[in-house]
Amino acid sequence: MNERAASIAALCSVTFLQAYLLVGVFPYAAFMAIHFLQIQEEQAGPYAALFATTFMIGRTATAHLWGLLADVYGRKVAMIISLLGSGLASLWFGMTNSYSQAIIARGMIGALNSIVGVSKTVATELAFHNFDKCSNKNEDREVAVDDNEQHDQQLQQLETRIVGRVMSMRAYGFLIAPAVAGFLADPLDVREKGVTYNASIEGSVLSKYPYLLPNLLGAVLCCVSAMAVYLCIPETMPQSRSLSRDFLQWTTKTCARLKSTEKEVQEYAVISLKAADDSLS
Repeated sequence: MNERAASIAALCSVTFLQAYLLVGVFPYAAFMAIHFLQIQEEQAGPYAALFATTFMIGRTATAHLWGLLADVYGRKVAMIISLLGSGLASLWFGMTNSYSQAIIARGMIGALNSIVGVSKTVATELAFHNFDKCSNKNEDREVAVDDNEQHDQQLQQLETRIVGRVMSMRAYGFLIAPAVAGFLADPLDVREKGVTYNASIEGSVLSKYPYLLPNLLGAVLCCVSAMAVYLCIPETMPQSRSLSRDFLQWTTKTCARLKSTEKEVQEYAVISLKAADDSLS
């Protein structure tokens, strides 16, 4: 497998996991709510829907922060931290023993897995990275690389192929994840039979955490994907942007503005109090 194929495959694993962590809970969300809350099946709908809602709330809340992290410290750093954090949160979700803990864990998974924009950016930048390498190796081809129009056309074609392959893995994730997660959820039928129907499984891990397996699989896949990102995907962030320095300068200026604003507010408050005292006297 060449370098381009390896980097695309690693990025495909990232987008696949984004879909798996989102929709993997759907087949057993209602049963999980019934298991935790001891409610009737017809009452489980709203509680099951909260598993998806909290995930998207967490993802929406942190999407900008992950983009900022990727611009400051690099795309690979953001993806690796996101994958490892998502794996830990997924494992926590599978080992929760109350509905409130499960809701918080789902929100954490969404907050730590909000790198859809980063994945698309890396897919686009991989096209530039691979095209530049191919151009340097093939300067004497029949099609001149110096021709700007031809250069742009070839780059757009390569970008379309890479982005299409990477983002199509989300569709495969939406297709495969519910089947796999639903098959692995509650393998001992704890919800139907109870943990006491068989003394041999009464104290087992899967009887205590019946929804651990699909989330354990997600955690393992997150670790494997993080390793693939580390080994196979080059850092595509332009090094000339000096984003770390720019970010620190922006932070310093913002803090200075806030301090000056706070000082102005305090001075205005003092003047207002003096004016009030003068009017009373």
